[in-house]
Amino acid sequence: MSSEIKLIKYTIKKPMTLKYPSSLIPEKKYSQIPEVLRGLLQRDNEKCIGCKACHYSCSGKATTFQYKENKLIIETFTLRCAFCGYCQEICPEEAIKLTKTFEITINNPNEREAYITTELDLLKCKNCGKYFATKKFIDRTYQRLIEKIDPIIKESVMNDYKKIEEYCTDCRRMLSIKLNTHPKKYVWLEG
Repeated sequence: MSSEIKLIKYTIKKPMTLKYPSSLIPEKKYSQIPEVLRGLLQRDNEKCIGCKACHYSCSGKATTFQYKENKLIIETFTLRCAFCGYCQEICPEEAIKLTKTFEITINNPNEREAYITTELDLLKCKNCGKYFATKKFIDRTYQRLIEKIDPIIKESVMNDYKKIEEYCTDCRRMLSIKLNTHPKKYVWLEG
């Protein structure tokens, strides 16, 4: 008997593939999901501060952001995501975790289920009225600044930051002398 006929008889007797999903049938388990598997991302809306680091690190351009009225909307298109994990690595607040879910079935890429969306409220500039950053982002920036600042100038920096936190970057620059928050104010006072 030729080897081809033996192979055909073998495949007819014994199936070469398992029924899907085999992991649901205990006696037909073919593998376990490995610990290091990177699957569909999950964004914690409570932890997300709207820094947009996930967008800038996304190798597949799956994560985008847009401003709509007083909201910052961060969206990840799951069908474009390569599960590379860059967004999880770079997120300063650990708001993004890659899950073990790797199976995505969506019939229409325009369905809302194809997107992971986070909406955050934006602050309005006290001077010009432009929406510029999320309150969470401003608060977290302040906390990080205070953690790393030299204790000698800590109180002065804290007071200055509290004066300018409700202004956009353009208005901060423009009003720094009027608000007495310009970094050179100590030099000017001495000279």
